Amino acid sequence: MKEGIIPVILASVLLYYREEVGVYQDGTFVPVLGEEHFELLVKNPERYGVKYFAIEGLRGEIFKELETILSNSQLKDNSQVRNATLLSVVTPLYQFVKKLPRYTQQTKNLSKTALQILHSLQQTVEPDELLFSALPSACGLSSISFTSPPSQEVTQIFKTTLIKGLREINQAYDTLLNHCQSLLNTAFGVEGDKLRANLRIRGYNIKDKCVERSLKRFTQAIIDDSQNDSQWLSAVVMVIADKPAESWSDEDAIAFEVKLADIVRKFENLEAIQTEVNSQGIQEGVTARRITVTRDDGKETLRMVWIDDTREKEAEELVNQILTQLKGCDRKLREAVLAKLTEKILN
Repeated sequence: MKEGIIPVILASVLLYYREEVGVYQDGTFVPVLGEEHFELLVKNPERYGVKYFAIEGLRGEIFKELETILSNSQLKDNSQVRNATLLSVVTPLYQFVKKLPRYTQQTKNLSKTALQILHSLQQTVEPDELLFSALPSACGLSSISFTSPPSQEVTQIFKTTLIKGLREINQAYDTLLNHCQSLLNTAFGVEGDKLRANLRIRGYNIKDKCVERSLKRFTQAIIDDSQNDSQWLSAVVMVIADKPAESWSDEDAIAFEVKLADIVRKFENLEAIQTEVNSQGIQEGVTARRITVTRDDGKETLRMVWIDDTREKEAEELVNQILTQLKGCDRKLREAVLAKLTEKILN
């Protein structure tokens, strides 16, 4: 046969079997064939491969079930796309996993089945292998071959398990945020959905007193009323973790609890000082300090200390006298003296 007619015949055959036969170039699936492909196919046929996509028997039953919930009708109606019927179901699955937050794509905090489904969507590139091998295997079923006999039971198990797994994957990020909100509720002693209103009031009471960077950013976040509740929670969580929750790893989620405890301690300490200052009606010229000493047996001493500007110079002189006596002492001894002085004076 003359070379000139070969591309025409190939195009005719591949067009006639555009649903049943998939074309691969260098191992990569080609959804749309163009002139450039036919020129290369004739010159370098070894770079191309074909695969028969049979959707019949049990495969046909499963395909019809999934088509009703996943099918992309616009793709199916596109006459330029090869294997459009198969891709109309598979493409939404690929798009689904690509749009997931980075946290969801890398988390291990999912059920075994959901993790296997997610891994299949991330790793399997061939449409038929995804739909009839990788996903059934992830759902605890055997691969579905051309010869697998129809089975309504297998079809329903696959459909139900897959949908349940996809739903769990889709909700993973929301589950993370809900967990963070629960931690916030517990840390600040707030019940139910009153967290935002509670923190907003408390934040306004200390916002003008915040100097420390992380505490100031946290206070600004909790009093922000320009966002809806979901956006507000995401912003607060990001400030505490210093990283958007969407891009967290599982280790970041664990570290969040530690960082939350630190910010709560700073917040409540400053809150306590301002409460004490307001209740005492302290005049100008007096500043407050909140000193806490915790012993190794768990006993704790907490005291509000008031520093009068008129006696600050006198106090400074006494401190300098003590430091002069400690000159030449190593750090551990100086710290031991500090601990003893604090305990004796506060007690």
